[in-house]
Amino acid sequence: MKLMINTAHQRFGGAVQVALSFINECRAFPEHEYFVMLGPGLQKLVNVEEFPENFHFEKFDFGAINFRKSFAIHKAMKAMEIKYKPDVVISTTGPTYFHSKAPQIIGFNLPLYLYPESPYVQTYTGMRKLKFAFKKKLHYYFFKRDASAFVTQTDDVNQRVRKELGFDKVYTVTNTASTYYNQPETFANKLAPKAESLYRFVTISAFYQHKNLELIGDVAKVLEQRGRKNFEFVLTIKPEELERVFKGQAHITTVGPVPPKECPSLYRECDAMFLPTLAECFSASYPEAMIMDKPIITTDLGFARSICGDAALYFKAKDAEAAADQIERLLDDKELEATLIAQGHEELKKFDSPQERAKKYIELCASMAKAQA
Repeated sequence: MKLMINTAHQRFGGAVQVALSFINECRAFPEHEYFVMLGPGLQKLVNVEEFPENFHFEKFDFGAINFRKSFAIHKAMKAMEIKYKPDVVISTTGPTYFHSKAPQIIGFNLPLYLYPESPYVQTYTGMRKLKFAFKKKLHYYFFKRDASAFVTQTDDVNQRVRKELGFDKVYTVTNTASTYYNQPETFANKLAPKAESLYRFVTISAFYQHKNLELIGDVAKVLEQRGRKNFEFVLTIKPEELERVFKGQAHITTVGPVPPKECPSLYRECDAMFLPTLAECFSASYPEAMIMDKPIITTDLGFARSICGDAALYFKAKDAEAAADQIERLLDDKELEATLIAQGHEELKKFDSPQERAKKYIELCASMAKAQA
């Protein structure tokens, strides 16, 4: 099978990590030929010299994507399809802005469209609400025009995509932590040595608005007001973002953006994972924390509970007092900490491994190619 893996439009985000994992795992299936379209998000992570001869790479950078760029993207990808003649095209996220002749499988990872009940979406008013509605309608047009099938990461998202797009060919292939977590490498510590009593909460995320990272500042203030001093929030945002948002606030630090293979090492330096996000289709932070034996404190929303189950403590969205309550529970109860870690090991069993995920993707591609033949 000749498989075109399209990441040309991907610049950042969790889908980049999914694509990276998939591309790497494809080496275990040498019977196929792979044509990989590398966008800027993947170019800095993929060493093309490490891949065998059945892999062919092309590099693209369309810059920030807008409607006018969609024509250039389609033209460039169409040229690649003519050049390589793939049996099927797959992208871990969309829209791809590319209407291929071959069947195309697209990952759906736009939670704000699927979860209108999200507290983040509920804040939209006026012109912002109108722009959001227009963008959603435009994206849905491209999804419906270009996709032969969709892939989602949870069954809940699967059902919502079916309802939103009126599409039957929607398949669930769960996300998980990358292979970097199977045998984590050791890197130099990014944090100063800590006192035994200090409890560190890590949040591995870029500064996206829906991640609601600003809440961390409010939570830190509440904990300080309650007399707590033995805690620290560790972020991976840029230093200038830390200064702009938190203005030198105590108990909050950043190590800056961290390469994926170094994230397990950062987890080792911390004690728990804190994620105040308001909308996700999936967050790999959840299984990552489970694998690294870190308890989870996160927002009490449907997507979080569908992924974490009993392996997390939950707090009302955007409620700093409620988040502080759960943090204090964890700080004061070692037995609770052990229970959450053990439950995390159980929850991990429901996720596909990176190898299983790649196998499912390839099997889906093969079935689509066969149906087209």
